[in-house]
Amino acid sequence: MKASVDAITAIFKQYFELEAQKNCKLEDYIRANEASWKEVERQRVVLKSRPKKSFSPILWAFPFWRYVNHQWTLLPFSGQEDSIAFVFALLLNTKVITFHDSSHVSWKEFKVFENDRLIEHYKFGFECWTVIEGDWDIYIEDFEFYPGWLNYEHYFKSSVRPVTESNIRLAVSARKNDLHDRGFLDRCLKHYNAYIPIREETPYHYHGEWNLNYQKWDSVVEQMSIALVPSNWRYFDRKVPQQVI
Repeated sequence: MKASVDAITAIFKQYFELEAQKNCKLEDYIRANEASWKEVERQRVVLKSRPKKSFSPILWAFPFWRYVNHQWTLLPFSGQEDSIAFVFALLLNTKVITFHDSSHVSWKEFKVFENDRLIEHYKFGFECWTVIEGDWDIYIEDFEFYPGWLNYEHYFKSSVRPVTESNIRLAVSARKNDLHDRGFLDRCLKHYNAYIPIREETPYHYHGEWNLNYQKWDSVVEQMSIALVPSNWRYFDRKVPQQVI
C-alpha cells in the first residue's frame, strides 16, 4: 500500500473496527503470535472434556511495516485481499498492489488498484483459471518465442501505461535459466518502485526460539504496526472491480 503505516493503522481501527497497535517491535509480534497459539492449545484441551463449549474468536496478529527508504507499506494477508486492497486504495486515495502466488497450480497474479479502480492486471503461469477472452490487451505463451522454456501463459492489461508484447517477451527471455529472475513481474515492481520480500525478510522468519536475533530486522524496518484480527473475521465487498477499464 502506497501509504504510511500510521494511515493504515487508522483505517484498521476506524473502518474495520479492529484492534491495532502502533509502533510495534518485532518482539511484540512474536509475543502476540505465541499468545494466539497458546489460546488454540487451551481451547483444544478444554474441548476434550467439554465438546460443546463455545469460545470467543482467537485474535491473530497481522504485522504490517515499511522498510527504510521505501514508499510502500507491506501487509501479508490471506483471504479476500482484493476487497481489502480496494477499500484501502479508496479510503486513502492511493495505489495498492496485491500479489498472489498460487503455488499449487503454478500461477501468479499481480494487480494494482488506484482509488476506486483496478488499473493494472498481470497474470501468468500454468492453469490460469477464470481467464475471460477479451478482458486483456496482451496474451502470449512462452513457447511462441522461447522454445524449451516453461510453457507459461501471460495475460496483461493496463489503463495507466503502455506495454507491448515485445516488452513481455524480452523480460521473459531475459530469465534464461535463472529461476530467481521473475521476468516481467520484476519489471512491473520496478515501474511502481515496489518490492515483494522473501520470507527471510519478514516477521514470519523469526518464529521459534532458534532465531532471536532481531538486529537485522530493526536495521531495515522504519516502522511496524500490528492488526489483531479475530479468527471468524470475514470481510468481503462485492463491488470490487474485476476488470481493468
